[in-house]
Amino acid sequence: MRWSLLIGVVLLAGPGFTMLAAEPDVAKLAAGLASGKAADQYAAADALADLGSGAKAALPQLTAALASNDVELRWRAVRALGMIGDPKAIDAVRKSASDADPGVRAQAIFALARLKAEDPATINVVVARVTDSDPDVRRATMTAMRMLKGQRAKVLPLVVKVLEDSDPAVVMPALHTLAEGGVEVVPALVEALDHKEARYWACVVLANIGAPAKGAVPALAKAITDERPEVRIQALLALGEIGPDAKSASPTIAKALDDPFVSVQYAAAFALGRIGDKAHAAALDKASKSDDHFLALLGIWASAKVDPENKEKLVAAVKALVAGLLDEHENHRVAAARGLLELKAPEMVSKELDAVAAKIDEAQVERALDAFAALGGRVVPRATELLKDPKRRERAMKVLAKIGPEAAPAVPDLIALLKDQDPKVRTETLFALAAIGPQASAAIGPATEALADTDRDVMLTAGYFLGKLGPEAKSAVPALRKLLDSKDELVKLTGVHALLEVDPANPDNAKMAVPEMTAALKSPLAFIRAEAAMTLGDLGKAAAGALPALEAVQQQDENAEVRAAAAEAVKKIKG
Repeated sequence: MRWSLLIGVVLLAGPGFTMLAAEPDVAKLAAGLASGKAADQYAAADALADLGSGAKAALPQLTAALASNDVELRWRAVRALGMIGDPKAIDAVRKSASDADPGVRAQAIFALARLKAEDPATINVVVARVTDSDPDVRRATMTAMRMLKGQRAKVLPLVVKVLEDSDPAVVMPALHTLAEGGVEVVPALVEALDHKEARYWACVVLANIGAPAKGAVPALAKAITDERPEVRIQALLALGEIGPDAKSASPTIAKALDDPFVSVQYAAAFALGRIGDKAHAAALDKASKSDDHFLALLGIWASAKVDPENKEKLVAAVKALVAGLLDEHENHRVAAARGLLELKAPEMVSKELDAVAAKIDEAQVERALDAFAALGGRVVPRATELLKDPKRRERAMKVLAKIGPEAAPAVPDLIALLKDQDPKVRTETLFALAAIGPQASAAIGPATEALADTDRDVMLTAGYFLGKLGPEAKSAVPALRKLLDSKDELVKLTGVHALLEVDPANPDNAKMAVPEMTAALKSPLAFIRAEAAMTLGDLGKAAAGALPALEAVQQQDENAEVRAAAAEAVKKIKG
């Protein structure tokens, strides 16, 4: 349950709340936590929370409610303990911070802050949730840490330790959550920059905040002189992300172009380019002639950024960056893509891309498109604009598909293309919408109509899209069932697969799918046999009747991938 919804439920307590609030008998409310209907228990917990410190007598019953099997009662009970504010509840609330349900964990963390629990054990519990898998719990943790003002000196080192000891996969979401605090958390991060052990992470978060972190510029400029190159790099990147408002740090940044570590020089060139201070054009021109290929690329880009009226520099930067899209290093390709996007010369960039694309192989084109897709949401407006250009539309759709859900703003423009006369355009559009996923639900109607398209590829891709959306596309079930009457093996397979995804609770679909998929195991096409095997595996025990056929395929099929798919399906069905 989302944090905002939790608050909303509390504010919109039902009729039971009104009745109980009218008679604030704590003993009666406490007794109501363990008896009656669930709705009455919820109302009792909410009423006790509303009474605040006046409900201290209900602590034993509220604490007992934390062990309930009812998730909603647990989060209401822990919220009430926080509102009552009795320190005697701290131990029980602390345990709830590890509850299996994220809504309970979030309320527990917030309750600890309301209880002003600043003992070491509680602080450890709160800070540990910085890397929680649920974003609402991480946000609650951020709120709690801000409320524990008296312990900031202790909190910062603990946060750093948690981040350093955590799996990299959970560190980035935690940093993004920290950055969501925006301007409000900048003072704390500036303070963190004064602590050597916290300086690196503070720079990382400030870079994520970007322009709103301008208040940290003096402290970041000081961090450029840190003896650790990794800290200098992050400080420079943060200043670059802040942009023009970091101009006061430009002289210090320019000195970093002579840093003994070339990676620090990279970050300095990036920062100067983003800030756009022409006073250091000569230093950037020097960097553009470096023997280091990537530093030269950054120098060329930054030179054009700080001198936007210089057409010659702009042309040179576009050519160099487009060439950089073919670099063997992925990070260099992504940097080149971002540089092209930030030069704000879209038509010049498109023409150069057209010229280069005509001379390179498909794999190189894909790598270049991957570089743009790695920029995520920031490239979506440009890709959406290019959907209107028939010459560049296919590249734009591929980029949007690679971006996936973050490309949701392009959905209306993509839906419009489903009416295009070219079936290839309609097919690629459906693939892009499928990659975007649930946020493309507005396309369910047009995609359902596309199941009757005269072009086979469009029909198949429409079925694929609807299957990707799952139960949300249930309105397409009648149209999908019509595909089962097709004599085309692949069309029928698509219909079966989509029905299983769109209407999974219908046992008739599994009954229908097993014989169809078992028959498909004999298809002359290897990819159909593999798809059939995987689908049967996904059905689990419901596909037990297909085991003999799957075991035969596992042992005898001529294609290794089909044999592997069949073997995996057998494992799943046998449990």
